[in-house]
Amino acid sequence: MMATHTPVGMIGLGLMGMALSARLIDADMPVIGYDIDPVRCKTFSGEAAASPAQVAARCRTIVIAVFNARQVEAVFDELRGAGIADVLICTTTCAPDEITGIARRAGALGLRLVEAPISGTSAEVREGSAMALIAGRADAVDAAGPVLDILCPRQTRVGKVGDAARTKLAINLILQNNRAALAEGIAFAESVGLDVAAFLGTARESAAYSRVMDTKGEKMLKRDFAAQSHIAQTLQDAELILEEARLHKQHLPMTLVQTALLRAAITLVGPDADSAALIEAIRPSPAANGVSS
Repeated sequence: MMATHTPVGMIGLGLMGMALSARLIDADMPVIGYDIDPVRCKTFSGEAAASPAQVAARCRTIVIAVFNARQVEAVFDELRGAGIADVLICTTTCAPDEITGIARRAGALGLRLVEAPISGTSAEVREGSAMALIAGRADAVDAAGPVLDILCPRQTRVGKVGDAARTKLAINLILQNNRAALAEGIAFAESVGLDVAAFLGTARESAAYSRVMDTKGEKMLKRDFAAQSHIAQTLQDAELILEEARLHKQHLPMTLVQTALLRAAITLVGPDADSAALIEAIRPSPAANGVSS
């Protein structure tokens, strides 16, 4: 582990921001964090700041872990002339055009941007098994390297800014459809009277195996929807995928169906439930039958 007295900024203290901060703190790296929600600031285990500008005034490297590109843009509104910040690591999943625009805006402020969306849940980030998809100029990526190595030991460089967004959306397309297939398989196993715990164990050993069985299978069985990844974030990513596909005239039939299931599940369980709650739109119920048929 690396010890340093130079603080790292963390803007966004939701599930992902808290998990990323915990990794830095465990590595003896001081973290100065900010979130628009004062409750999150109060529960933050690092040092809380009153604004993004206060973070930038004390940190050369800042990690942005907010919900969407609009919130990233709002951060920039507060960073102009704010201080010593040099490198921004943006972990927020954005559309390719959004992140390239953000990179241009960072450059206009004299900041170097590293695009680093993360493939994995907050729990996987915390344990170090998530993967960062890294894009940007070599000098920016090298400058961010010591922080990135702590945040995500598993990482891959995918090219220029925008390529990480494209890669993340394509990965999420596969992941989300795998999750929907798992939910449908478990619901089917339940409906035909199988011991679903035994079924999940068998599925893990079969040709149908995917890692989502390990991360979401037990949560689906137990209806444990405590969030590791909010279903509202999953829906937002699905909508980004569909919009990017529309721009490129690519039909995505399975993604269209699972996006409708995400919307139905949110109606049933709320936006802050775990993405495993997708299964509630498939399990037999008066509310779900009209959607999943």
